[in-house]
Amino acid sequence: MKKLLTAGGIVILSAVLLLPPLAAAQNQTTIMVGVAGMSAALIHPFIAKDSGTFQKYGVDARLVLFEGGSLLSQATMAGEIKISTTSGPVTIASRSAGGDTIVVAGYINTLPYNLVTSKAITSLDQLKGKKIAISRFGSNTDTAVRLLLEKVGLNPTKDVTIIQVGAQPTRFQALVAGSIDATIIAPPFDITAKKQGYNVLVNLAEQSLAYPQQVVETTDRFIRENPQAVKNYLKGFIAGIHYALTNKEGAKKIMAKYLRITDPEILDATYASYVQTTDRRAFPNMQGFRYAVDELARRVPAAKDKKAEDFVNMRFLNELEKEGFFKELYK
Repeated sequence: MKKLLTAGGIVILSAVLLLPPLAAAQNQTTIMVGVAGMSAALIHPFIAKDSGTFQKYGVDARLVLFEGGSLLSQATMAGEIKISTTSGPVTIASRSAGGDTIVVAGYINTLPYNLVTSKAITSLDQLKGKKIAISRFGSNTDTAVRLLLEKVGLNPTKDVTIIQVGAQPTRFQALVAGSIDATIIAPPFDITAKKQGYNVLVNLAEQSLAYPQQVVETTDRFIRENPQAVKNYLKGFIAGIHYALTNKEGAKKIMAKYLRITDPEILDATYASYVQTTDRRAFPNMQGFRYAVDELARRVPAAKDKKAEDFVNMRFLNELEKEGFFKELYK
């Protein structure tokens, strides 16, 4: 029976809902896995679970859904969650504050957003003097807007007005109401915007903007105590990516199940975004991490003078590379 639990007033999905069948869980390592929300960018562990790739590599992954990366980070540092799928800046912030969270893989190394504008705006130069909505200052949507504007020669501070509006549906409604001129949205919501006549001006994933959007995180302690479990988890996770990239219909079926998508066009767009933004080997982009560290240091003094390498442990990915795991997987 489906059931919701609350933790500190935040709704999370009971791990019981996401258990594999009992027979599949026997003789496997159980790992409590936190997921920082339900979205197309966070569907990856669910694909690995439902396709059986976690089980293939001896992992009984108990997926627990959180509403937000900050609460997930707290649960990870408390030892309740052993491995997480979250955003790179969350790990950077928690480790800078003294936590032992560490990134062991990076599977979306760009910003998977679209810049959507009012019907009157058809080019980037028309954004001068206009209002652009983000969720909140310091968020990935804020970073995405600033990176894009800087790339096209616009000053985020002087040339436009960036305002906090809230979640994606709220931002889009503000665009419809005419109180803003542009906003950042994630696929497949761009399909809805197009259907209503708004301009999808830029697909940021096509702009080569390196950023640690989604990562696999664990802790130094869990690595010390269970290195093989971490390695096996990464095998199952990356094999899940391989499954999705080579089994379109199977992947779409899982996406439809968890993301509750019934529109075939939106489902196709969601899968296309997955293929476009997912790094098939889940190697972090260190240039993106350097930018994220510098960006966070403007707001978090503890992040100043930190290096990108302070937040990433490449041990397991390097071992898999050396052992021929990727070559065998994608032969």
